[in-house]
Amino acid sequence: MPGRLMAGVVDSGTGLAHRWLRQRGLFAELRALEGSERALEGSREASEDTGNSTGDDVGKVGRGEGAGEAGKIGRGEVLSIRLSRAQAALLAEAVACSRYRSRSAYLRAVATGRDRRGPILAKAGVLFFWVRAHFGETIGPEEQEELGRLGQFLFGTEDVGEMLALIRRHLRAARLAASGRLGGAESLPPAPKRVQQRVGSGLSTEVSTRVCRERKRLIRENAAYSAYSGMSGFVRHVALGWDRNGEVLARCAAIAEWMEGCRKQSLQDRVEGKVAPEDQVGLKGQVGPEDWERLDGETYRRFGVYLSGPGASGRADVEGALRRGARHLLGAAPETFASRVPAEL
Repeated sequence: MPGRLMAGVVDSGTGLAHRWLRQRGLFAELRALEGSERALEGSREASEDTGNSTGDDVGKVGRGEGAGEAGKIGRGEVLSIRLSRAQAALLAEAVACSRYRSRSAYLRAVATGRDRRGPILAKAGVLFFWVRAHFGETIGPEEQEELGRLGQFLFGTEDVGEMLALIRRHLRAARLAASGRLGGAESLPPAPKRVQQRVGSGLSTEVSTRVCRERKRLIRENAAYSAYSGMSGFVRHVALGWDRNGEVLARCAAIAEWMEGCRKQSLQDRVEGKVAPEDQVGLKGQVGPEDWERLDGETYRRFGVYLSGPGASGRADVEGALRRGARHLLGAAPETFASRVPAEL
């Protein structure tokens, strides 16, 4: 049944429904953690018997970095992937905008499907989420600040312009990669300066990370069921978010372009003195009915779907195209994602 899609799931081209990937990855992680905990407990008991253990020794074993069976379970086998220079830069940006401290930790989390929201392209689902929440409304300061807070939560930046630039860079990379035309990083829009500073320099095009046998078996199995030729290609695409559905990414790009157009118009209005600087920043007060109509018309022209057109129930189809896009990229229903956002945001 692995090759079959569950109802309501958008196919990513990997040959597995996302729900299956997540569930399989979750169970594998639970098995690995249970094994590590049993080994750690055994190590502690042995240490108590000999009286030679230190707190540092136990900490190392708990992280899978010490000797003994716990280390074998936690970091048993090597997983290596090769990257082009552009891919290495994109992966480094994904890590820099995540809660992971290294590429190895990031790859261990995303390769098994445990973290479906790690890649920049997955986080780009916040655009579907935000547009769905405010479709048809006149956008003021509160909505703009809300988007900035979501950007801080997902990308580590409250600057909406930086967030859009990063998303559009990764969307273009995915489009070029799908057509086999992704060359060097110079063929992409530049990454925001603050993201570049977090990334640093000296990016390696080879990545090796240790994973437990259970995780590696799962990755190998998923790769065998996928459309990719091997584990390395499978992990590259999953880690960069290139396993996402192409039409969903194209719709996300259209929304990002629309938002960028609104921002440019806003800045132009400020230059021409049509609004006071303190009243007009970013999208504040700029998005109105005519702007939403423009997005609606562009969506229909490119994808044959009106966002405000009647759905099956006769209501606006926002619940269709936008909800499906948010769910596919964020890896969870919009309501589930909203419940995971910290309350202070």
